[in-house]
Amino acid sequence: MNFIFILLLLLVLVVLNINYTYTSAKIDLKNETIISNIAEPYFIEDSISPFNVSLTSDRPNENGGLSYLKKYTDKLNIAFVKEYHKICKNVNLSDDTEIIFGSGTTMMIAALYYALQKKLNKIIKCNTNTKIFYKLHEKLTYIVKNVEWTDNNSDADLSVVVSPNNPQGIITKPSEIKQEYMLYDVVYDKTLFTGKHETINSELFNEFNNNKKIFICNSFSKLGIPGVRFGFLLTRDKEIAEYSREFVDIISVRYTTVGATVGRMLYEKYIKNFNWDYNNYNILQKRTNYFIEKAKKHNIQIFNKTLMVPFVYTDKSIDWWLKNFNVETRKGSDFNDTDDNSRFNLMISHENWDEFVRRFN
Repeated sequence: MNFIFILLLLLVLVVLNINYTYTSAKIDLKNETIISNIAEPYFIEDSISPFNVSLTSDRPNENGGLSYLKKYTDKLNIAFVKEYHKICKNVNLSDDTEIIFGSGTTMMIAALYYALQKKLNKIIKCNTNTKIFYKLHEKLTYIVKNVEWTDNNSDADLSVVVSPNNPQGIITKPSEIKQEYMLYDVVYDKTLFTGKHETINSELFNEFNNNKKIFICNSFSKLGIPGVRFGFLLTRDKEIAEYSREFVDIISVRYTTVGATVGRMLYEKYIKNFNWDYNNYNILQKRTNYFIEKAKKHNIQIFNKTLMVPFVYTDKSIDWWLKNFNVETRKGSDFNDTDDNSRFNLMISHENWDEFVRRFN
């Protein structure tokens, strides 16, 4: 009898301890700062992480290692990228499309600068529609020489365009660009942001198949796992492709095949599954509608109500967000605006989103 009583007592204590631990976790969360944009802990991670990836040693001749030499992996990755465009963007790339792989879009942008200045054999001048590339250029000048930025549109050789841009979701068509050469960063052209398996840069891809002076870069870094540095550059100019690969070889003899492997795994398991993607899109739409509705209560002005991308661009500063809701967002200085504005990322994790709703109500 005493034995049974002791067991029951222990069971009660265990239950109480579990409840206390759960309650404590909730209380702790209420006191924490919600990081909305800096770390970007996408809610998608709740569904697809953690991944069990077995990292093998660098053995180029083994089919299974994650750091093969490029000649062993390019065939697989090229097929992957072409299928991705066909299934997820409803785009058929031209048969002569060259695909160059590297560590994220940053490396691919630098590779194009290098390739273009070698092709033209002169200092190339660039112009851009977003301030973040000016900041990026400051870092790239340590690696890539003979590249200058200019505010004079007519003086530039290359126009660097983000379409859709972040955070306003503006689409820029090739017909709107005056420069002879165009580099498009389309990293936000994803099903997740539109709810459709088709590109929102249809005019760009149509023109790409006709114009060899258009280059497109993209990355699989934003599939829900921050830090997957797997980028690629599309070009139909064989000379540009040759010089771009030369640059990647100089900077990184073996590009990040770990990122490529994770990218392919993500694609096979989630991205080409439209139901999964569409479900995430619906979550974002509900969050968007909620934010717009509640923003009126807090006198928040929203600059991008079309919300082509899942960031709410507001007239409030970081200090305002921290003071009123203990939420940290990204400054506006990355974009064509001021630090008086900031953006709120709708793709925060489920737990933090529930806590944000509690505060925002």
